[in-house]
Amino acid sequence: MADSGQRTMDHRRQWRRTLAGSQKSKQRSSGGRTSTAEGNGNGNDIRTGHAGVAEWTALLTIYTSTDVFLSYPSRVAEQTAEGAWMVPLLSAMIAASVFWVVQLCMLRFSQTGLITVLWERVSPVAGMVVALAGATFFLVQTALVMREFTETVVTTVLPSTPAAVVTILFLVVVMNYAYKGIEGMTRVAILLSVVMLGGLALLLILPLTWFDPSLLSPVMGKGVGPIVLSALTNTSMFIPPFVLSILQPSVRNQKHVLRIGLVSSLLTGAIISVVLIVIIGTFAVAVTGKIPFPMYQLARLIYVGRFVQRLESLFVFLWSAAAVIKMGLGLWLTAYLYARAFKMPLYRPLVVPFGLILFVVSFLPPDVTTVMNLSGQVLERYGWIVTMALPLLAALIAVVVDWLRERGRRHDPGSDPPKGENREEALA
Repeated sequence: MADSGQRTMDHRRQWRRTLAGSQKSKQRSSGGRTSTAEGNGNGNDIRTGHAGVAEWTALLTIYTSTDVFLSYPSRVAEQTAEGAWMVPLLSAMIAASVFWVVQLCMLRFSQTGLITVLWERVSPVAGMVVALAGATFFLVQTALVMREFTETVVTTVLPSTPAAVVTILFLVVVMNYAYKGIEGMTRVAILLSVVMLGGLALLLILPLTWFDPSLLSPVMGKGVGPIVLSALTNTSMFIPPFVLSILQPSVRNQKHVLRIGLVSSLLTGAIISVVLIVIIGTFAVAVTGKIPFPMYQLARLIYVGRFVQRLESLFVFLWSAAAVIKMGLGLWLTAYLYARAFKMPLYRPLVVPFGLILFVVSFLPPDVTTVMNLSGQVLERYGWIVTMALPLLAALIAVVVDWLRERGRRHDPGSDPPKGENREEALA
């Protein structure tokens, strides 16, 4: 027994020396540079680059807040009446709580994304399922958003322009934006965030002459039940729990991942809540629930003297910029997750093919009414399964499986070292 234990210890020392030597040789061959890749655990790494706290926060906030320019305000007002402004706040708190739990689980796997953890600690099938589920969700969501924004532009600004032409123009810009990767997208988001926030503030302040606070009562609207139910289903629009758990290595300072998720979620909830208060206080619930694009109608009410009116055409550029950021990130996530699912070393060759797929899928619904019904009855109602339940369940499963394996290794010290990137930590 003593000889067997000694051989086991010698084997583990030799394993450490071999692993350390291979790491040193890789560092010398790469010129001492640190990789910014988020790998799939099988040698096929996809380099995503790094972004800071402000850049990530701006990107995620714009992505989620862009829904206020579409049919989201009318759907929420129809569901909860005067209490609609509470829905985004409650949804944001739910999303922040889920993200906090996911990050607690991910602390066990330092500086590693969720798909990599599933690939190495649970099963390659688990990692593939999560990646494909996310790719499918963002593909469908981006296609529906593209069609809604196209119909908004055609209906309000370019009524004589074919919808396909507007979509193609959108698609060219979106594909170029997505091709730049995380670093390029986050930099554009942080640059435009100030302009978008200022434009949104003007859009909410200038029509305040039409605002009537009495239209916000009764405060609870249809009651607590519909508000809570709507808040639970509308968590599908908050993507930080899913995106940041997968792209955690792309954050420049790993200590700030939790801060990014919490701030972006709560800030988004506050912005959408203020927008809903202004819309409902201006149009009343009965009218808001029947307007397909309330923000455009709000812009048409701006009248400041004889010469400052009909400014909605200026705000269309603001909406278009927000649409490009939202659709660009959705397209990038689709290509990236698909590449991760099938262990491809690069995602950029997939940007153009998936862009063409987006164009086709966006025109499958026959009209904008069908698009709104799909967004409200399907994507909004069941999307939380991907954005909330899936990362939470996957993180909990990974923790349980890793704990069981660690417990098994303690009872069997002579077992082989675990496979994966963190095998050196497991041997220590």
